[in-house]
Amino acid sequence: MTSATPKVDWHLVGDWFDVCSCKLPCPCSFAQEPTHGDCLFTLVWHVREGHFGEVNLAGLNVVSLGEFTGNMWVGDPNAKMKLMFYIDAAADPDQREALERIFTGREGGWPAQFASLIQELRGIESAPIEFDAAEDLRYWRAEIPGKVDLQVAALTGPTSAPDRRVTTANAPGAEVGPGQVATWGVVERDYARGFDWSREYRGGSSKHFAFDWRPGTDEASLACEQANRQGQSLCGCPA
Repeated sequence: MTSATPKVDWHLVGDWFDVCSCKLPCPCSFAQEPTHGDCLFTLVWHVREGHFGEVNLAGLNVVSLGEFTGNMWVGDPNAKMKLMFYIDAAADPDQREALERIFTGREGGWPAQFASLIQELRGIESAPIEFDAAEDLRYWRAEIPGKVDLQVAALTGPTSAPDRRVTTANAPGAEVGPGQVATWGVVERDYARGFDWSREYRGGSSKHFAFDWRPGTDEASLACEQANRQGQSLCGCPA
């Protein structure tokens, strides 16, 4: 997919998490190939604060179901991604259009970088989406009644402090763009329907990121410059 030059000022701040078929921790987050060669995923975005021009987007949610093969972060010619979106049914027509434009990459910023990976967009549907995450990130969850039911508990273990989360800073493959911290979780529920996966979907890994996006190219340029310095080819970056 390609993106157009953004024409509207917009800004989104919120929470993102995934549940995917890779083993914990997902190697894709470290710019490596998926555990099984392909990755089946559910992605969830919750907008805490946001606008698209004069359209208020605070409190709305987006969910994506899909799969990709290969290493999407390093210019792998065999890397392919196909997905679909659920847009929050609480959105009015203007809000839905704004979210569709942003998340399909037509309004620039980091979403345009990510959308450049999409070879096949299977559709965009409206559905009621429930999102919840503890302030201390001891859990996060999302539900679309009858279609998606995800529940994740923060990763912990015998040598980790109970009041601290297992995190990764400066993740090489952050789906929300550079500069955010990944918090790792253990998948407790992983029901997801609405996408024709190539094999059975089973959640094995999850992580939470905050995100902060604008239509400017600051985030995208930072990621591209870093990749160029390291002699790598990042998704959507100019040669």
